Amino acid sequence: MLFDFNGTLSLDEEILERSYVAALTALGLPAMGPGEYAGLMGRSELDICQALLAAREGSAGRDELLDLLTASYLENCREHSPVPESHRRLVERLVDRGTVCAVVTGTIRPMVEPVLARTGLIPVLGCVVTIEDIEHGKPDPEGFLLARRLLDLSEEAACVVVEDSSSGIEAASRAGMSSIVVNPGLPGASVAVPSLSALSQAWIDQ
Repeated sequence: MLFDFNGTLSLDEEILERSYVAALTALGLPAMGPGEYAGLMGRSELDICQALLAAREGSAGRDELLDLLTASYLENCREHSPVPESHRRLVERLVDRGTVCAVVTGTIRPMVEPVLARTGLIPVLGCVVTIEDIEHGKPDPEGFLLARRLLDLSEEAACVVVEDSSSGIEAASRAGMSSIVVNPGLPGASVAVPSLSALSQAWIDQ
């Protein structure tokens, strides 16, 4: 089972938005306007940073914005883990039952791994694929296909993707994988659930 990170395994979209605002402000750039971040959700952190800078005048580079974003994000996550206990238990229960689990995300590794490390999930995950590992982010299927190779799974093996964005659902479809969407308003997924916590509760109670 391949989990998206931001907004799926980690309920951190509000933290991310605040962190982008803090990073832009630190660079002396205008904060995001209404709906601006929502329109960028589902894209990789590299693409989001590039889009934000392209929409603003200034000399700041993408790496500079990423560094400030990472610092703000991790500071916010230190106060309260964005990965709910129910999500952690779901992954552990799946692994206990013999399901190989991994994370495939468009976020950068310095933002993902510290949060996963605090949950204790890194040792039970088969791999963590971040945007640095691939050339093309979602909706390109490259990340999911790489995870399948890293997990040494055959093309015939059943892979299920858990996502919250239309780009992630499209990437799963293009990879030939089934998908569970935790945003019921999005079309295209094999299964829709109201939240990952609801899915977790159903599985843990079995």
